[in-house]
Amino acid sequence: MKLQAQSSRALYAALNKSIKCISSRNTIAILGNVLITQKDDRFFFVSSTGESRLTLPAPLTLVGGKYEGPVCIPYKEIVSLLSSLSDCVVTFTFNDKKSLTMEYSTDETRTGKCDIPCFDGAEYPNMTDLDEEKTMRLSLSLSLFQSVVTDASRFIVENELRPVMACLLLDVSEDRSRINFVGTTGKILFKCSHSNDPAHGGSDFYRGGEPRPLLISLCYFKVLSVLGEDGTVDISTDGNIMVFTSDGMEIRCRCAEGRYPSYTAVIPAKNPYFCVVNKKELVNTIRRVGVFASSESNLVIIKKKGAFLDLSAQDTDFARAAEDQVPLLSDDCPDNFCIGTATNEICNCLLTIPSDTVRIAVSDPTRAMVITADDPASCIMTLCMPMLIND
Repeated sequence: MKLQAQSSRALYAALNKSIKCISSRNTIAILGNVLITQKDDRFFFVSSTGESRLTLPAPLTLVGGKYEGPVCIPYKEIVSLLSSLSDCVVTFTFNDKKSLTMEYSTDETRTGKCDIPCFDGAEYPNMTDLDEEKTMRLSLSLSLFQSVVTDASRFIVENELRPVMACLLLDVSEDRSRINFVGTTGKILFKCSHSNDPAHGGSDFYRGGEPRPLLISLCYFKVLSVLGEDGTVDISTDGNIMVFTSDGMEIRCRCAEGRYPSYTAVIPAKNPYFCVVNKKELVNTIRRVGVFASSESNLVIIKKKGAFLDLSAQDTDFARAAEDQVPLLSDDCPDNFCIGTATNEICNCLLTIPSDTVRIAVSDPTRAMVITADDPASCIMTLCMPMLIND
């Protein structure tokens, strides 16, 4: 069997995407390779961690012999070699699925080749198919989906005791009118709402099945990045397996198990006070003041004082302190209102808001701050739990 790639750069790019779904430590040795398979006269690269599986088009055509079934190739040597080549034709000649000869041309007069072992792809593990009767189907723009994944990554951390906290939640409302994307560490929370009404800034995202919550583990974010940001992604899940398909690519993952905490219960129904500030100025000021905060708590105190927010931090152990101010653009908040927060947490919440100005809504120093764009139609909100201030 002889396969050929007309462009070594295209081959290199496809293999580099494939290896995003290969673990550095594999329980099954064959998972450390890339599988070449064929469907409908097209060739595909397949890679897997055991928990996830990536299938994408391979820029290969059959130029000799006949397809003899799937075969695994060791990607490390091939990728290293391809990275050193200028764009050229590359040919793979497979010898009984035990070895392959890779031939290439470095210019019009010089050629090169190497011999590499390969393996029979029949032993490569597969993943189960969806239960069609239980499958929910969604379709989202990739720009929205990748933006949500990027933003939510600031609010998701590995948690061995509560694995669901290391997940992005896709929560479709019972009436299918809205989908909420949620991520939380327990101290900060991200929520992005997307409508099913294209006439009001949404999209016709719901494509069938009964609504069910979908948990996407943080460990899949790396492989999901190969989908890019152009076009759409179709998402299907039966509660056990989730499948993402876009432009010939397919990512198949196991669903995380467990029940996500009730995020709606921690979002205040109404915060009577608010302050509107320039986001960039507030973030920069918090970072400056935060340098002098205690390394244990990272506590920064925010106080409403006249036409400014006063920010202060101190570290009594090292006798250092700092104060700074940020002007208010508008507010409805009593003077001397004071609330404490951790530097990194409030910055993550602020940076996620896609606006130059942000609105911080509060009720009292013991309840969460809700941060949105200064826009009543804002679809993204973040929440930051306060810290205790020791007088």
